[in-house]
Amino acid sequence: MRIILSIVSLTFLISCSNSEIHELKDQQLKLTSIETIFNELELDHFEKACSGFDENMDLIHLFCADSISLKFVNSVNRYKIIKKSKDSFILNYKLLAKNLLFEKQQLKYLKQDLDNNLIPSDSILFFLEKEKENLQSISDETNNVVSLYNEIVIVHDSLYLTIKELAKNNCY
Repeated sequence: MRIILSIVSLTFLISCSNSEIHELKDQQLKLTSIETIFNELELDHFEKACSGFDENMDLIHLFCADSISLKFVNSVNRYKIIKKSKDSFILNYKLLAKNLLFEKQQLKYLKQDLDNNLIPSDSILFFLEKEKENLQSISDETNNVVSLYNEIVIVHDSLYLTIKELAKNNCY
C-alpha cells in the first residue's frame, strides 16, 4: 500500500512539475512574441515623422500669415497629433524596453529556480501567476506603444506632403 501511495505521490509531483514547466515555457514564448513586435517598430520612421513635423511647423511659423484657408488649419490641427504623442511614445518605448529586459531575466531566473528545486512546491503557482500578470502588463504596454507609433507614422505619411503643399500655396 505504501508503495502504491508513493508511486501516486511521485506521479502527481512529476505531473505538477511538468505542467508548471510547460506554463513557464508558454510565458517565455509569449515574451518572445512581444519582443518581436517591439523590435519590429522602425524607429527611423518615427524619427522621420518627428523631423518632418518640425520642418513643416518651422515653415508655417516663418512664412504663414493670419489669413489661411480652413482646410489648411484643419490639416495642421490633425498634424499636431505628432507633437502631442511624440513625448509619450518616447517615454513608453524606453520603459517598455526596460520592462522587456527585466521580464526576460525574471523568467530565466524562475526557470533556474524551478530546475534546481529552489522554490517550495506550494509557492510555484504563486510565482507563475505573478509572472503571468507581469506579461499581461507588458503586453498592454506594447499595445500602447504600437498604437502611439502607428498614430504618429500614419498621420505623418498622410499629411506631410499635404501640409507642405498647403503651406506653399497659402503662406508665401
